[in-house]
Amino acid sequence: MLAELLELPLGDVLRRAAATWPAQPALLGETRSLTWAELDAEVDRVAVGWEDAGMGPGTAIAFVLDKRPEVVVGFLACARIGAIFVPVNFKLQADQVEDQFRVAGVSAVVWEPGHEPLAKRLVRSVRWSIRVDQMDPGASEAGRRSAFVATADTPCYYNYTSGSTGRPKGAITTSRNIVANAVATAEGLGFAANDVYLGMFSVFAHPHELFHRSILYGGAFVVVDSLSPRHIAETIQRFRVTWMMAVPSFYEMLLDFQDGASGGNKPDLGSLRVLEAGGAYVSPAALERMEQSFTARFLPVWGSTETTGVGLGMLAEGPRRPGSTGKPIPGYVVRVVGEDGRDVPVGEVGELWIRGDAVALGYVNQPEETAAQFHDGWYATRDLVYTDADGFVYFSGRRSEMLKIGGIRVFPLEIEQVVADHPEVRNVVVVRAEERLRGEIARAIVQAAPGSTLTVRALQAWCRARLASYKVPRVVEFWQAIPTLPNGKVDKKAVLLVPLDAARDER
Repeated sequence: MLAELLELPLGDVLRRAAATWPAQPALLGETRSLTWAELDAEVDRVAVGWEDAGMGPGTAIAFVLDKRPEVVVGFLACARIGAIFVPVNFKLQADQVEDQFRVAGVSAVVWEPGHEPLAKRLVRSVRWSIRVDQMDPGASEAGRRSAFVATADTPCYYNYTSGSTGRPKGAITTSRNIVANAVATAEGLGFAANDVYLGMFSVFAHPHELFHRSILYGGAFVVVDSLSPRHIAETIQRFRVTWMMAVPSFYEMLLDFQDGASGGNKPDLGSLRVLEAGGAYVSPAALERMEQSFTARFLPVWGSTETTGVGLGMLAEGPRRPGSTGKPIPGYVVRVVGEDGRDVPVGEVGELWIRGDAVALGYVNQPEETAAQFHDGWYATRDLVYTDADGFVYFSGRRSEMLKIGGIRVFPLEIEQVVADHPEVRNVVVVRAEERLRGEIARAIVQAAPGSTLTVRALQAWCRARLASYKVPRVVEFWQAIPTLPNGKVDKKAVLLVPLDAARDER
């Protein structure tokens, strides 16, 4: 039944939700909440107001906003009038954002006073400047609807990569892409009509994932702008959140907070039933610890900007496989491709290629990058993986991050997985380093558990018992925290900018 929604533009999917569940809670926020009917009506008012101002099909509208209800309203209003929602990473340097504007052809900016210095610089190059508290024209536009007739294949969104491997790229994303991913992941992972969803990624990292599954079923989704474990724990209790999506390290932080809280200060997290986690490896021990402590199902997944979200995961129906990220979500098909362009045998490492209705059209105004990674409907991920005989996918690392130690190929992810399995390790990243005599070596940056007394030698001994000797990290540094990108993944560029220091211990 949900598959029929693939033929609807996103604005009509919202219209369906408002007609089917008008009084049910849709958006739950700290300052205001909206039912599905109220959300639909506000989206209409904003959409026709923008049409009256001259915006419409193909207008690229950038949003320089914190995570707040207007992000969702603006996203859906863009879909209603055929405009393009362009999320802005306001943590970038201003010249980097201006480059994004040039490439995307941005002609309108929605901004809030908290980002006024950046906004003032950006509005010089655009036609329309809209302060967030002036988005909704109010009663004067009540009852009017957009005149634009969208289709499922109308682009409505430039979904940006993190820029971890270079200049951020905007994946051209349609309503069909968004709805296809929502349908596939809801059905494949077991999302339900009564789930209350909380997405923890930054507002400019895949903002469609704040609401895109909930809109199918009429369930509620929470919009809160915080990474404080205490704040999020209180939010879970307040709104009775059932399904979260975050990086594994955040769940570790949340669990550490809960373990440290006492008595009446400990929020009730009993409503949680699924903890969806992407962006990093999760050790079996950590998975078991979190499931027991939260009494919720821990769900490792893999996704990307270009696949419009999660494409692999441990499916709701079926067994788990330790060390694997899971199988393709129904609606996606994968290949494992060797350097000669042919599929490799089961068990052999190759590049992950993926296709499906949710795969984006390419990158906006970046034809060379598009040609390099999109091939006849397939997206070449640049991730190196292998599969087992049952179709489970195992990650080996990024093609660009492979090490050559003593002339032998080494994947950092293999080392990271072994280090992460240590009970006193909360997070780890392994990067390339150089020694004058040995050449390329592995450097491990470790964030230890609170109170840990783990030593470099003890961790290296742990690795030596589980890895070939040349894979054991020559340098181990203990950092207070490992820098991350807006999507929660480790920021390896930032790590590599810090000079190697084998004596570093920030505990």
